[in-house]
Amino acid sequence: MENAVPNPIPLQGIVMAWPANDGKAFAIRLQLPDGELDLELDDTMLRQLLQALMESSEACVPKRSDLRPIAEVDLADGVQLPASSLDVLPLGEDGEVRRLVMRVGSIDLNLMIDSRATAQALATALIV
Repeated sequence: MENAVPNPIPLQGIVMAWPANDGKAFAIRLQLPDGELDLELDDTMLRQLLQALMESSEACVPKRSDLRPIAEVDLADGVQLPASSLDVLPLGEDGEVRRLVMRVGSIDLNLMIDSRATAQALATALIV
């Protein structure tokens, strides 16, 4: 099945990103081997792109041999995303399962947590 997927063009770089449509959408310029490509993404398309990239990354993990244990990851190796808002909300009637909601720019990231203690510890660690 893996051979049935299209052969992608390698991305050489991200030249720039900027607000489009009076700041209500996002624009990004990609450097490809044969030129540049400008894309405009609204909130929905940006969420779909991020979700697709995360799913693709998760699918690659079993084939990677260069990933260090997460406890050994250096701060410089990560992506720094300043959150503008953070909250832990109950999910379901019993309130035991929680979700951590983090707003980065205009995108809301949701992380499901099945323990109240884990949710509180995570929220405390992120706020401190």
